[in-house]
Amino acid sequence: MDNNFLTEKHYRGCTFYTVMILCFCIFFMQISCSPDPGYESAQTVQGFSQSYVQDPLSLTLRTSKKEITIAGELELVLETTVPENMDVEFPSYSAGLGDFTLKDTRILPIRMIGAGDKILVVHQVSYLLEPYLSGTYTIPAMTVAYHDKKNLSEITQIITAEIEIDVKSLLATAAETIDIKDIKPPLSLPPDRVLQLLTVGLALLLAAFAAAGLFYWKKMSAQKQPAEVHLRPEEIALQDLEGLLAEDLLAKGEIKLFHLRISDILRHYIENRFGMKAPERTTEEFLTELSQTKHPGNALAGSTKALLTDFLTQCDLVKFARHEPTLAESKKTIVICRDFIEKTREKEGFKDSRNRGVEGKS
Repeated sequence: MDNNFLTEKHYRGCTFYTVMILCFCIFFMQISCSPDPGYESAQTVQGFSQSYVQDPLSLTLRTSKKEITIAGELELVLETTVPENMDVEFPSYSAGLGDFTLKDTRILPIRMIGAGDKILVVHQVSYLLEPYLSGTYTIPAMTVAYHDKKNLSEITQIITAEIEIDVKSLLATAAETIDIKDIKPPLSLPPDRVLQLLTVGLALLLAAFAAAGLFYWKKMSAQKQPAEVHLRPEEIALQDLEGLLAEDLLAKGEIKLFHLRISDILRHYIENRFGMKAPERTTEEFLTELSQTKHPGNALAGSTKALLTDFLTQCDLVKFARHEPTLAESKKTIVICRDFIEKTREKEGFKDSRNRGVEGKS
């Protein structure tokens, strides 16, 4: 019996010591494998600062201010330093961060520090936050993850501490100085109603006289306007020709533009003078119609028709065949245009039935 008692006591003692050794080993392995990061917290003149070190990693959290107003903004920056073989994953938020509204997130450019075998990479992210109401706002704990670029399964995390930011109201100090004044009493109406009615009536009468005077003045001014002067087709064409020559396009080297313009002037003259749709037709179509149409006084026949044919042919060569006439040939085109207008102009006392004038010019 005594031997059995001793054996049982010896067994219990061995079991106790074995359990203690196992607990100690597990505790030691946890400390050696997953050490807690070193943590420091401070308040700078500008804002809050937190630092975490878990060799070879380090993480810093900074805020731009310790407190803001309801109309202000708060910048929160996470900065971490890692070896070159490590990747960093910052926390991502969509619309808000804690009690704040997230206005913008920016990943700052990566930079290198150190030299030789001790080169480290600095990663930064900036969160721009803004409040809606006054009060105490909490920025929750933020988790930054690290992993080896070659082994994605080994992930290390550093978790920051919460931060409280005071948001002040803009009306907090102004509300104490606001002096609310009593409303003013209503104004009394003038006692003399007759004088009031006379004043209103006189004003209406003066307004009626003014309106009548303005109407009469406009009517008389319209009657005094000079009658509209209607120019004859040849006068319109010669004025347009003088305006074209004043632009001096030939001296500027604008040969093609000059021939386009002078051809357009003569075609509109023929339309206003003889009622033929010259601007819408090709030269061949126009000359065909010209040969089949009778004109008052046979104005478009013989030498006059030859002048027109030479003029239109010269302009078409410049427009479509890329012909570059000499200055002498261009001046001859001007002479032909002027001569054709003079030879086909309306005779004195003759009035065309088509009522041509300024409105006939395109």
